Amino acid sequence: MHKTRQNISRLWPIPRKGTKYVIVPSHNHDNGIPLLVVMRDMLKVVKTKKEMKKILLGKEVLVNGNNVTEENISLVLFDTISLKAEGKYYRLIYNVNRKFSLKEIAEKECVEKIAKVMNKKVLRGNKSQINFNDGRNLISKDKISVGDSVLINMKSKKIEKIMPIKEKSKVLVIKGKHLGTSGVISKIEDERIIVKADDKEFDIKNNEIMVVE
Repeated sequence: MHKTRQNISRLWPIPRKGTKYVIVPSHNHDNGIPLLVVMRDMLKVVKTKKEMKKILLGKEVLVNGNNVTEENISLVLFDTISLKAEGKYYRLIYNVNRKFSLKEIAEKECVEKIAKVMNKKVLRGNKSQINFNDGRNLISKDKISVGDSVLINMKSKKIEKIMPIKEKSKVLVIKGKHLGTSGVISKIEDERIIVKADDKEFDIKNNEIMVVE
């Protein structure tokens, strides 16, 4: 399935002019980017869809530490890519231009991912189903609040660290005009969150930031 370049997410760092159609991500159409676009247009590892399919058949590409077989699989914020043949590892991030970018990381980081808690459902046995911003969910007994972030081990499917929204937490803006900006929460007053970044402060909503440290 394809869509026109004019209709792609503004997060994609590719020109609006060029071939008329581009591949559609498998899910998260607004906040995701297809693996093919990352490999071809950002990393420039392949030139064509055919080359991409060959690499995938050879099991040379891992996403979040797992083998993938579809070139349209959607990558979202903080997903990781492992290129085994090249010995290169990357994490998908936002840059200050409000676009997707890639940060080179160490191999051991490829199975770890930060995710934001969007909502949760209380279950029997003192457990909760935690639903995250990337569409994943986990069952946990940990004390976690909506809006917090967690560090997940993508292999074990376990939460390794909880990062609550609180003063002095380091955050990344994930929506709005400040998207891609990193800062620190300087004050929380009821639903009002004030973030300080580069000696400037601005008000922001809970759903527009993610705690990263």
